[in-house]
Amino acid sequence: MGLRKLLGIGDGNGHDPRIDTVIGTVLPQPGQRIEGEVLFRAGWLKLRIHDLHLDVVSKARDWEGTTVDGDETDLRPEITWFDVERNTDRRIGFHGRLRWDCPVTELGGRSTGVDLSLVTTLGYDSDDVRDVDFLHVAALPLHEAVMDALLAEGYRFTGSELLATSVEGIDHRSLRTQVFHVEDPAADPAGFPALEVVFVNNVVGATVFVRRAARQFFWWSDKPPAVSFPVAHHEAGAADLGPRLRDALASLAVKDRAPR
Repeated sequence: MGLRKLLGIGDGNGHDPRIDTVIGTVLPQPGQRIEGEVLFRAGWLKLRIHDLHLDVVSKARDWEGTTVDGDETDLRPEITWFDVERNTDRRIGFHGRLRWDCPVTELGGRSTGVDLSLVTTLGYDSDDVRDVDFLHVAALPLHEAVMDALLAEGYRFTGSELLATSVEGIDHRSLRTQVFHVEDPAADPAGFPALEVVFVNNVVGATVFVRRAARQFFWWSDKPPAVSFPVAHHEAGAADLGPRLRDALASLAVKDRAPR
């Protein structure tokens, strides 16, 4: 985000201590390694840093629709306790790996509408200083393949939201769920003109959930019933997902109308 002045100290002549976090990995995907560095510029004052944390933070909506912060993962700096001599710079590298269930901010070159940031927090004197940078995470090829199959059925992607709820009935460790919204303007109103799509990713692939859209609900159990089907990573771009998707939508038509 550019060199950030530390704590407002200094005389404003360009020699003030500053910090900047630089994300070196361009458009990482869930499950991938991410690297970067934090630049410290001491200016006329010696900096004594006694703590350094780098956290990937998301913004989700809780069961009431209120926006809440959530920790997605933490990245590891090379060191956390160090000095930066006056009139010198020091670069501290960091690295880590995004979880497979990390939200994505871009799909097919478009923003998904999800807010994801890398928050750098350092201990300086008796205060904590924070540097916040937007983190862009690209969708997996698997995500793109499922969305292409939906597009072939007439559904177009309209955005997504992150909800502070877990997927029920499956091994889903994340406390947040990214919901992708797709719409078919030509669909029969008695059918599914709008759907919600959820991916539960892992190292092998994903379980894809599809349900009738219900944006007024934020908790998984409050939403309409969902059906699911598996997709492996190696199937993206290689397998025709159309039959699998159509079978899921046919099952959804039955399940959605059944008494709950």
